[in-house]
Amino acid sequence: MKKYMEMALKLAKKGSGMVSQNPMVGAVIVKGKRVVGRGWHKKYGSEHAEANAIIDAGKKARGADLYVTLEPCNHFGKQPPCTKAILKAGIGRVFAAMKDPHHVSNKGEQYLRKNGIPVHIGMCKNEAEKLNEFYITSVRYGMPFVTVKIAMTADGFITYGDGKAKRIAGKKESAFVQNLRERHDSILVGLNTIIKDNPRLTVRKNPALNPVRIVLDSEARTPLSARILRESGETIIACTHAAPRKRILALRKKGAQIVVAGKKGRVDLRQLLKKLNALGIQSVLVEPGNMTATSFLSGGLFDRIIIIVARRKIKGGLEAFRLGKKIRARVIEKRPVGNDTMIILEK
Repeated sequence: MKKYMEMALKLAKKGSGMVSQNPMVGAVIVKGKRVVGRGWHKKYGSEHAEANAIIDAGKKARGADLYVTLEPCNHFGKQPPCTKAILKAGIGRVFAAMKDPHHVSNKGEQYLRKNGIPVHIGMCKNEAEKLNEFYITSVRYGMPFVTVKIAMTADGFITYGDGKAKRIAGKKESAFVQNLRERHDSILVGLNTIIKDNPRLTVRKNPALNPVRIVLDSEARTPLSARILRESGETIIACTHAAPRKRILALRKKGAQIVVAGKKGRVDLRQLLKKLNALGIQSVLVEPGNMTATSFLSGGLFDRIIIIVARRKIKGGLEAFRLGKKIRARVIEKRPVGNDTMIILEK
């Protein structure tokens, strides 16, 4: 039985980067030890995994078992309730990996049981929660899941300190970062990164997966010629109430969305994250310079830290971050990425 849920989890992963603000969900319908239907949530707003699996199974769904990675929904949204489709199809039993933490799911488990369908929850629960960690964090805490990614030399520097852009880590680190961008809803940088490097902040192979670009820019000084304002997708300028109205209007004309967080000085990161979550952004990839990294780490505003440590030492330059106090994080993984080493920490 577990193998069918594992199959459903693999199907769910196909929705990576395509279904946010919804969770990734996969479903498998089994009858007489034979898989008769498969489905997954393919795109935000489209049919849910259960509906797709039922369509795939057709009449064979009657009396069959449904394995789904998340408790079926019981509410009308962009799609009708999956519980209704399950009843109509005549599904015999439902196995769900985990309950849906969102209140709008409206207790799908209870509804199915009241209508005579046995429901079993908990098979592969840990794997299902890991798969949808962005969605779960957003729903439970009203904040996006924050990943801070830092590439630095073996002696702790992120630049050579001469103002010129030079690669710290190897080519495989670049490919890894592209994958991170594909999976996150948004990517956040500081204004200095925009001014000095003028990055695109895109997914090169598939612009359809471009994350929302977010710039910490307290006074709305982002150059109107910046590449991020020309690339496909959305750009958010996060500023404070101190930002001049003329600059805000000019950036809006360029297509940027303005989010105000804080009165003056630096952008209030906690307030910003709550506002981003309200906009439907469930995950933020922070690619920081020194000041931005220090702010997120010292404020405890992270769920995961990914550090790529290059072999080289440069004995000078700009430090990756400066912390006046210890942060609580544990190493959960350490492995090579090409010639570099990747260290992953979580709270």
